[in-house]
Amino acid sequence: MKTSSIYIKAVLMTCLISSLSGCVNTPAQLDDLNQDSYNGFTRSVETSTEVRQLAASYKESNLMRHSSTQDNAYLSEAIISQGDTVRLIFTGMPSLDGLYQVDAFGKLDLPFSYSIKAAGKTRGELTSLIKQEMINSQWFYTDTAKVGVSLVRLAPVNVAVLGAVFNPGRLSINGQPANKPEDAIQNLGGAFSQGRDLVAALGASGGVRPDADLQNIFLQRDGVIYQLDLASIVSGTQFTPTPSLNNGDVIFVESTGIENRQLIRPSQITPPGMRVFMSNLTAPALNNAQSAVGADATRLPYGASLLDSAISANCVGGTQMANASRSIVMITRNYGSNQQLAIKRSINELLANSSDASINPFVMPNDGVACYDSKFTNFRDVARGIGEVISPIIFGGLL
Repeated sequence: MKTSSIYIKAVLMTCLISSLSGCVNTPAQLDDLNQDSYNGFTRSVETSTEVRQLAASYKESNLMRHSSTQDNAYLSEAIISQGDTVRLIFTGMPSLDGLYQVDAFGKLDLPFSYSIKAAGKTRGELTSLIKQEMINSQWFYTDTAKVGVSLVRLAPVNVAVLGAVFNPGRLSINGQPANKPEDAIQNLGGAFSQGRDLVAALGASGGVRPDADLQNIFLQRDGVIYQLDLASIVSGTQFTPTPSLNNGDVIFVESTGIENRQLIRPSQITPPGMRVFMSNLTAPALNNAQSAVGADATRLPYGASLLDSAISANCVGGTQMANASRSIVMITRNYGSNQQLAIKRSINELLANSSDASINPFVMPNDGVACYDSKFTNFRDVARGIGEVISPIIFGGLL
């Protein structure tokens, strides 16, 4: 009777463990938004009402100017902004020569004179303003007024990048790293910095999304809206000059409403790389460290697919009979949305359809991927767990 009760307990324990083991299976339907159909998965574009209204206001505004030769010449020239440092040389008055910085209000304090508005001016415009101010202050006669202006340091500027970018909002560009001392000003005329142009701002905003309309990028400055075409920056068909930005500029990237896979590649205005969150807590690897899923494995080039992520997470390979039916889950978001959605693919399905982006979708920045074991491994681990629980009960009863 004692042995019979032991077997009854063992059978009940087996049934309990078997029922519990069913709870670890992933749900059959992961996509609660019903976007992952039988034919594959495609991210949709969700645009807020505020962004749609802003796009419409730009297109319908009578202040908008399509990029022309004259506009390109103006936009390509350096614009003086708050914090910039200029060198002034006054002919006949060397005591006034020196370095001057534009203050936080965009003004330049001249010696023995009123402050003049310098922010938003080109070098030529600022030269004319200073000459006129010195004449008005009776420091020079009209025919003898000679002033030299040279921009020697470009300061950081605050701009706003909105629309079809990964991290829209206000940001600062051309800043000096905190751990790097400020460079000394050289005795040179002119200043150069790639950190204050439109390309740098788009890169600082996380890069343009795959739904971006690169032929409709708007730059709002001083009440004027310029329409720019940056499509050639990704395609590489021709060189496109990009404007230097001023403090307070607003950049808006229009959305096409659909995913353009031609934009899912590294470039100057798309993400060069991305961070993907990975989990491979599967047998025989009991933790991510043993699976070699470290910081380097989770950094992928932009344009990596779900299969690439599976390989990086060590979900592919191993014993064929044991690992052939392994699966992977991707947690992602629609463009312009923070709502997460999940899709599931088997490794065999990804291998058989590696060139089909609807079956093997691209991974986007901050997506997550998680590996699940095959049915064989699941059965083996469940059986092993049952044995570990039952054996002490059986042998304890016998003893």
